Amino acid sequence: MKIEVCVASLEAATRAEQLKADRVELCSEMGVGGVTPSIGLVEQLVEEIQIPIHVLVRPRSGDFNYSANEFSLILKDMERLIDLNVAGIVVGATTSTGALALPELKEMLALAGKIPLTFHRAFDVVEKPLFALEQLIDLGFAALLTGGQCERASDGFSLLKQMKSIAAGSLDILPGGGVHASNCQMFVDEQFNWLHLSAKKEISLEVQTDKNLSFLEQPQYELDEERLKAVVALCK
Repeated sequence: MKIEVCVASLEAATRAEQLKADRVELCSEMGVGGVTPSIGLVEQLVEEIQIPIHVLVRPRSGDFNYSANEFSLILKDMERLIDLNVAGIVVGATTSTGALALPELKEMLALAGKIPLTFHRAFDVVEKPLFALEQLIDLGFAALLTGGQCERASDGFSLLKQMKSIAAGSLDILPGGGVHASNCQMFVDEQFNWLHLSAKKEISLEVQTDKNLSFLEQPQYELDEERLKAVVALCK
């Protein structure tokens, strides 16, 4: 089984590579599920690490029903990532009624060309998951990152197994969400090709100030190396 690790810094990506991750998904602001990272950060990873880098393109936190201006921003970010020759791009878009935003997804795929696209956990809010899976296969997505419509992939295991069977040979299902050593064995036994985890832990920032400012209280995360080591030991 191959392991994809979600990272938000060069330091985390470097350690993930050293700890035998097969690929990283780069984002920023992991506390809100991730948003598009800065181009400077992408460039750092492209220059410094050897394993494939997939980059999340998500213009904001919250839902995945994007305005025309937000969608334009998604395309502009994708263009920059394509210029940097990243290994893959992670995207997603839905309608207000919980369906896939098909016109927008088709445009993303056309722009990406040969660069593989992964549909992210926006999938976990669609109303008809098996129908949406068939649509993603028909559209030509390379992979689907999902918790099986649950916060934790272990809770969505039944649906994940069903989707793996449907998508076999067409699209990789990446179980993701709350993955750690105590629950990853089920995915190994079911022979999923990939497993996705953030392996993050919250850290305390030592800010030398007596200012009571809310933006100083936002959680920050770093790679939980022991958690990643434990998962790697079980999956490889």
